[in-house]
Amino acid sequence: MAEAVAEHSLPLADAGGDAIKRKLRGHIARRNLAGAANDCKWNELLAFMRGQQEWLPSYRYGSVSGYVSGWDTEWDFHPPFPFMGVEWFDISLYSEEHVGMLLPKTIIDHGVWIVPELARIGFDFEVRGRVARIWGYLPRSYQDFPPAD
Repeated sequence: MAEAVAEHSLPLADAGGDAIKRKLRGHIARRNLAGAANDCKWNELLAFMRGQQEWLPSYRYGSVSGYVSGWDTEWDFHPPFPFMGVEWFDISLYSEEHVGMLLPKTIIDHGVWIVPELARIGFDFEVRGRVARIWGYLPRSYQDFPPAD
């Protein structure tokens, strides 16, 4: 079994070299994007999610370069470092629990503890369907976001 990684050794929102940050600044300038989140807010989100013991939500992100990630659940080393490149960041708010093969799945709403934390941190975000989208930049991108009800 792998040893637990000490919290102080985990990458933070600003992790990444100068070359990648220069490229990201170029994308941001060319697209005339305005910042809606910052490293302090992203670090609060990382600390919050890394501190969860029971369940970790899946997430995906859209980069200012146009790249859209797949869904992932690893919050220590897989997030999109540096976060200055995150145009939007989706967090799944629901999980399914399988009790038995003949019983229906139980849907668990984790939005009850995730959404208040996003608001407390001060993110610009919206919830649609089973997803919360945090905007790293404005104008808001609704690319591949569930339609409004």
